[in-house]
Amino acid sequence: WELCAGRSCLGGMQTILPALAAALAPHAPVLSRTWRAPAPCAQLIASAEGSTVQNDRIDHDILLRAARGEQVARTPVWLMRQAGRYMAAFREYSNRYPFRQRSESPDIAIELSLQPWRAFDVDGVIMFSDILTPLPALGVDFDVVKGSGPIIADPLRSMDAVLAMTPLDDPESKLPFIRTILGDLRKETEGRT
Repeated sequence: WELCAGRSCLGGMQTILPALAAALAPHAPVLSRTWRAPAPCAQLIASAEGSTVQNDRIDHDILLRAARGEQVARTPVWLMRQAGRYMAAFREYSNRYPFRQRSESPDIAIELSLQPWRAFDVDGVIMFSDILTPLPALGVDFDVVKGSGPIIADPLRSMDAVLAMTPLDDPESKLPFIRTILGDLRKETEGRT
């Protein structure tokens, strides 16, 4: 599974643009939380940091503080969305529902987002979604085929095709599930992440 400790994922949280921290700030409760390191995570962090990690409670906003380049007592730990693939509960959803239904149905996306957080008590919740999620709102249909990956029904192969895309003037109405998922994740984790 993919475990991201700030200094080993994306070159380190200290190198992430300050704009990212500013953009994520309104969602702080979803992105970081008060943390008690489970033993495997604590050992992994300690080996990555070259130090000993205590199971002491840490401020709930450690992930955002690290993203802003602030000093933190330890490197934040979170699990990428793909990390759920090894979890039996995640695979049950994967076998039962196609990808887009999982990522566009708030109840399912929220459950899949929370599974690794509940299981490992890490510092952040990563919303179950995909970078391609806005495409249908732009008039570009896609599907994610198990074992193959994303398939775009009618790929954009010319500037005319790009110019023919539907403008995303009102993402709120075209992608309403995004706000619902983020809002419900925030409520679910309020004060704990």
